[in-house]
Amino acid sequence: MLVDVERRLIRLKIVYYGVAQSGKTTNLEKLSEIEGLNLMKIDTQEEKTLVFDFTTKKVTVGNMTISFALYTVPGQDIYKDIRLTVLRGVDGLVFVVDSQRERLKENINFYSLLKADLLRIGKGIGDVPLVFQYNKMDLPNTMSYEELERFVNTEKYPSVCASAIRGEGVLETFKVLEDYLISRVERMLL
Repeated sequence: MLVDVERRLIRLKIVYYGVAQSGKTTNLEKLSEIEGLNLMKIDTQEEKTLVFDFTTKKVTVGNMTISFALYTVPGQDIYKDIRLTVLRGVDGLVFVVDSQRERLKENINFYSLLKADLLRIGKGIGDVPLVFQYNKMDLPNTMSYEELERFVNTEKYPSVCASAIRGEGVLETFKVLEDYLISRVERMLL
């Protein structure tokens, strides 16, 4: 969190983290479409995130403006250094789960990777507000909400079912984190 008292501005960083092609970029695309935000993307030729995707959303709270900087991280293993760089200074996380049954092990491994990456930047998993998004729930081969809660969300963080490609659950996922972070800022300002 960066606070600029003179400009009455608080900057918060939210990172969308998850396995490759889980829907992180689609989340930011749909959120940008719904909220009228400008999205910056740096993709490879195969339309996979190369460095990160980025957009900002501003909200007024009292006489302060909260600016949410929203990032995605690349899911491919060769970009692990970029993931660490993007995670630095994170204030909130959305862990995007590819809910297809055949990706369960990948999701579990990537959640362990998130915990390890946070430790590398000096934070623990409990230090950063986290929301799980079970994406691709519109597909026929997905796991049930209950199974995903049992196997992936073992610490019982807030979770939302979604179909990012349809725009379902995208705003709801962001709102869970946004509301939590705004209430945290309001308590800090009192």
